[in-house]
Amino acid sequence: MTGKNRELKTVLITGGGSGIGFESAKLLRETGLYRVVLLGKERGKLEEAAEQLGGISDAVGFYVCDLRETSQIRPTVEKIAVNHQGIYALVNNAGVYPFGGVATTTEQSWDETFAVNLKAPFLLIQAVVAAMKKDPRTAKHGGRIVNVSSTAGILPNHFTLAYSVSKAALNHLTRTLAKELGPDNITVNCICPGIVRTGMHEAHHRNTTELEEFYTKRGSAFPLGRVGEPRDIAGAIRFFISEEASWVTGDVFVADGGRLLL
Repeated sequence: MTGKNRELKTVLITGGGSGIGFESAKLLRETGLYRVVLLGKERGKLEEAAEQLGGISDAVGFYVCDLRETSQIRPTVEKIAVNHQGIYALVNNAGVYPFGGVATTTEQSWDETFAVNLKAPFLLIQAVVAAMKKDPRTAKHGGRIVNVSSTAGILPNHFTLAYSVSKAALNHLTRTLAKELGPDNITVNCICPGIVRTGMHEAHHRNTTELEEFYTKRGSAFPLGRVGEPRDIAGAIRFFISEEASWVTGDVFVADGGRLLL
């Protein structure tokens, strides 16, 4: 059966307009097996990403959804499931990265971090699993959930209290749901990137020169001698979504250039 005639499996990617989310969509589209649906809060960014993926078509779509507004999540997922012949996989990639320790993390910052990094992934999983269980194809082909966490969820980053704790909780959410959803043939796995070149770091540096100095300094200390690129993480996401990973669940996979070895 050719790629053109094969039924595409729908993959929903949050934070799909840039960085790891966009590169994951690009890599998945290259396989010819998947329909990618990007989710984000900025329409312009999503439109640009969709255009770079070949434009809106049966294989590429996007939906605007602010994950901090929890009332938007389930209706959006339900709309995607109806419009795109079910949902095969969810990639929870969107996140926020605030600085702050015990004395400087405000209640507002804490709540927003957990809303985006933990509550939204849970609500998305809840809605996606409901759609998967209604789809008779799930029993045969399975379903896939991939959470993008962080090495900070294993070894806390300095002065990122809310972020590190939220990612540790996301790791445990992954394992807990893997046990629950296994009988439904739905795998749940987690990827913990180290430092990757994404917009998340740009906000915390004054200019490009300072940002590049940060990447060079940190990357040179790692065993592999560099920080990661979004495509490095996208490759791991593609694996966990693939048929080759059908017997892998509850894994917390580290992709960090050796950072945790230091």
